[in-house]
Order: sequence, then C-alpha cells, then structure tokens
Amino acid sequence: MPVFIARELERHDFEVTILTRSKKLLAFAHDQGVKTIRTWWWSRQNWDSWRIVLFPIYVAWQLILFVYYIVLFARLQPSVVSPQSKDDYIAATVAARLLGITVSWTDNGDLKFIFMNHAVWYKNPVGKLVYLTAHAAHSIITPSKNEEQLVAANIPSSPILKKFTLIYNGLVDQPPNTKTKKSIDFISTARLVTDKGIGELIEAFRQLVSTYPTAKLAIVGDGPERDTFKKQAKNIPGITFYGYQKNPLDFLDMSRIFILPTHHEAFGVAVAEACMKSLPVIATDIGGIPEIIDNHKTGVLVPVKDVESLHEAMSKLYNDGPLQKSLGEAGREKFLTHFELSTIVKESYIPLYGDTK
Repeated sequence: MPVFIARELERHDFEVTILTRSKKLLAFAHDQGVKTIRTWWWSRQNWDSWRIVLFPIYVAWQLILFVYYIVLFARLQPSVVSPQSKDDYIAATVAARLLGITVSWTDNGDLKFIFMNHAVWYKNPVGKLVYLTAHAAHSIITPSKNEEQLVAANIPSSPILKKFTLIYNGLVDQPPNTKTKKSIDFISTARLVTDKGIGELIEAFRQLVSTYPTAKLAIVGDGPERDTFKKQAKNIPGITFYGYQKNPLDFLDMSRIFILPTHHEAFGVAVAEACMKSLPVIATDIGGIPEIIDNHKTGVLVPVKDVESLHEAMSKLYNDGPLQKSLGEAGREKFLTHFELSTIVKESYIPLYGDTK
C-alpha cells in the first residue's frame, strides 16, 4: 500500500521516500521505482506483563531512534512525515515536530490495541507514550469508520479524536478479465486462521455440496492452521486448498462468488478486491466490511460464526446467475467511486498534504 500511494503521489509532482526495515517492502519499492531508505526497527514489540520492568530500555531505544530521525529528517527536509508503526509514532513524531515538519499518522489497525488501558496507571506504558505523542500529530488517518470508533472507545472525549481523517485503503484498479473461464463457484482468499472464519466456511460448504455435489470451493492462502482446516475438509468433495499465491487476483477472475466469513476486520482489503473484480460477495456483518458491502445491493452480509446463515446465502447465490451479475456489477461501481486508489489519492491525500508540498 505505501508503494502504490507513493507512485500516485509522484504522478502529482510529490517526491516520496519510503522508510522501512522490511526487506520485502524495500524490494517491491525498488521494483516500482520508488525511493527508499532502510531504517532501524526493533523486533521486540511486546512490553506487557512482566516485560514492563524493561520499559526503561524501551525509553532508551526511543531516544536512539529519535536522534536517528532528527539527523535523517534534517538531511531529507520533508514537508510531511507519515509514521505507520508504534515505535515511529513516538520517535519520528517528536523529531519531525522539533524540525517544524507536518506529521500525519496512518493507523493500520493497531491504534485500537495500542490505546487499550492507557489510562490505567500501572498498565501499558508504551500506549501512554503513544497517546501523549498523538497530541503532536497534525492528523491521524483511519482506514474505516469502524476502526475510528474502536480507537475512540479507548480514548473517549479526547482532543485527539478531532485529528481523525477517514481515508479508505484504496486499490490500484485491475478490471475483471472477462475472457477467463469461471471454473470456481466459491472462493475465499484469507490467512488460514480461525478468526477468518475458515472453519465455518468449510462446514457451510459441507451442507451445500450435499445438495449440489458438483459445487467447487477454492481456498487461497496459507497460515498456521492450514493442516487443521485440511483435516476438517478431508472427506468433503469440491474443496481445493491452493496455498499462498503471489497473485490471488488471478483466482478471482476464475471465480463466481467471493466469501469472507471473518470474525473481525478493520477494513477488508480482500472484499474490496472482490468488488474490483465484479464478484458478488458473501461476508460477515462485522468491522469495516459493511462500509464496503451494502447488504443485498453489492453482496450479502451474514452474522459472525453463523454456519446456517452462511449456507443459506451460498445456496441462494449459487442458484441465481442474474443476482450474481447484478451484485457484482453494483460492487464494481462502488469500488470505482469509493476504493479506487488514484481517486482516493487525488481527493483525500493531496488535499491533506497539498498545503505542505
């Protein structure tokens, strides 16, 4: 996402440098021609429980990181700094503000956890530091209204709430490939963990295939519970696990219906991808998903962990080609107006950053 946003900003004459320790992100940015600097990052991120006694070490780490950013920002002289991780929220923000640089935080779904118990004097010292530093940020970008509400629940009546700016996670448009044969009835692209609702999906499909024995379900993705789900699906015909795929969008082009029965979701990028590909969506009515899917207009929303409702929605769509088409077309239209990246950058990021260019 940072690389795609950077490329769009560069098309509007912004000069962007991505600061990261991630080798994967560095390599991808290099391939896309985006400037990068490999920065520092400490793998220890858990400071809960007994680790609270090590908090002075964390403070020392923040001082080191602060000095590093002071030197780096003095050299680069950016107009805007956009921290996107817990450590950088503190060190990068303080360094940037001392140099008179505008600071715009990007919340990738972590702030609702970072701010938990920040007001309890003996808990969450890191969250307290982040909360104090948030007062120095000029804006805080949240990926969904739901995420904003979850963060606000931990800091009610805080002046920080006035800094929130809603900007959805956009996608570079890759229109549906209409020449690809639709050989897959249902597809789910997700990390293979319980919280993504894979178990409920398998059980719902078990019921469906007893009525429609030729139905096919593709599960694309990998995760720590892969073997558990494969064992659950062992005697169910029509289920194929494709594992990790570098480009899962190719599988969306081969599919008729997308399913994500997740237990929680800050936004739902996979759902937005399905809409981009004109697929009707069945997903749980949770988190930021209802901001993407209008129930019975661009897809079908079902309760969390409700196998029967999931099976009912799958059966209804499986037998109704015209409904699949109308939901998919409406989803594609909403994607273009709400989640297409070039539009989001032009209408949201540039007004936010424009005065500082």
